[in-house]
Amino acid sequence: MFDVLFCLYAVVMIPFLFLSGKWHGGFRQRSGIFPEALRERLSSARNIWVHAVSVGEVLAVEKVLRQLKEVYPSHQIVLTVTTRTGYALASSKLEEVALVLWSPLDFSWTVRRFLSAISPCLYVAAETEIWPNLFLALHRAGVPVVIVNARLSDRAYSRYCRVRGFLKGVLAGIDRVCAQSETDADRFCSVGVPPESVRVVGNIKFDGAPDERKVLSFRGALFSETHKIFLGGSLHPGEDRILLDVFCAIRSGFPTLRLVLVPRHPHRATAFSDSVRAHGLHPVLFSSGRNVAAQEDVLIVDTIGHLSSCYSRATVVFVGKSLVVGGGQNIIEPAALRKAVIVGPLMGNFRDVLALFLKDNAVIQVADAHGLQRAVLDLLSDQGRRESMGRRAFDVVQRNKGAAMRITEIIREVLPCP
Repeated sequence: MFDVLFCLYAVVMIPFLFLSGKWHGGFRQRSGIFPEALRERLSSARNIWVHAVSVGEVLAVEKVLRQLKEVYPSHQIVLTVTTRTGYALASSKLEEVALVLWSPLDFSWTVRRFLSAISPCLYVAAETEIWPNLFLALHRAGVPVVIVNARLSDRAYSRYCRVRGFLKGVLAGIDRVCAQSETDADRFCSVGVPPESVRVVGNIKFDGAPDERKVLSFRGALFSETHKIFLGGSLHPGEDRILLDVFCAIRSGFPTLRLVLVPRHPHRATAFSDSVRAHGLHPVLFSSGRNVAAQEDVLIVDTIGHLSSCYSRATVVFVGKSLVVGGGQNIIEPAALRKAVIVGPLMGNFRDVLALFLKDNAVIQVADAHGLQRAVLDLLSDQGRRESMGRRAFDVVQRNKGAAMRITEIIREVLPCP
C-alpha cells in the first residue's frame, strides 16, 4: 500500500524537481545503487544510521553525532541527507565524524537495498522524518528507531491525525521519541506512538548554537568597522523585496548602513540580484570576495555554511520565512551571538522556541513590512536597546542547552555501550 502511495507522490514530485532545478545525480544512490567500494566500507563496520533531511537538521544533529562518535568509538556513523544544500554542508563539515550518503527513496525495494548495505544497529531520525516503508523494514529487522528533536507542527499534526489508522503499525514500532516540548510529546502520543516511548528533552538547536568565541566574521574586509549591517537571514522569495523596500526607505538617515541578504537556498542569489537591480542598487555576491564600499552595494550570500559568520557582523538581524511562506527559521543562531533579532508573524514551526524569547523580551515580532521598518529604525537608533536585547537573547540560549546530552543518554538505553 505504501509503495502505491509513494509512487503517486513521486509522479507529482519528479516533474517539480526537474522544473525547480532540484533534481541531482544523487538520485542513483537514493535508489539503492552503491559502488562496490562503498558497499565494502559499509559492510566492514558496525553502523549507526542517522538521517537529517536538510541544512537545519544537519546543524541540529551535529552535536549528537559527535557525542555518538565518543560513546560508540568502534561504530561507524552513517549520515543520510535529502537535499543538495544539506548534503554539501554535511560533506564539508562532518567528514571526520560520519560517512555522508543520500537518503533512500521510500520504496520497499529501495529500503531493502539500503538496509542490506548499511545493516544498521540503530536508526536515528531528526525532527519529523517518518517514512512508512523504511520504518516498517527497520522494525521487521529488529533495528531500534529513535526520533530526536521530534516535533509536529500544526499542519503536520493535522495530516497525521487524518491518516493515523494507516500509520498505526509504523508509529507503534518507534522505540523512542525525544520531543522538543510537552505539546509535541502529546501530539506524538495522540497519533499513535506508545506513551512509554515518548520523552521530553528540549530542543537540540540550542546545543548546536554557534560559540561566539569561535565564529569567524566576514572574511577579508568586505565591510568597514564603521558600517552598520542590516542583515536578512534564511530569506525566502518575496522577503528580499520587503527588506530592500525597508532599506531604501531608511538608508538616507544612516549613511553607514549596509544591507546583506542571505537566501535560504543559495541558487536564489540570481533572483535576489534581479530584485536588487530593480531597486536601483548594485548586487555584490559573497563568493566574489569584493568589498561592499558604497551604500548602493548590497551583499548577497550565495554560498553555504557562512550564516553564522554573517550574523556575527550584523547590527540588526531579520530571520526569514516569517513574513512570507510561513513556518519560520532558526532564531537561536543569531541569538547565541547576542544579536538584536526581528521576526515576522509566521513562526509556526518555531512557536515554542519563539515563546521562550518573547517571554524575556529577547526578540521583536512584527506583524508586517511596516512593523519591520519601524523595528529596524528603532534598533538602529538605539545602541543600548540593541545590546540589552542581545544579552537577553544570549541568556535564553544558555539556559536551554542540554538536550543533546539527554538524547545521548536515551540512545544508550536502546543501544547499550559495547
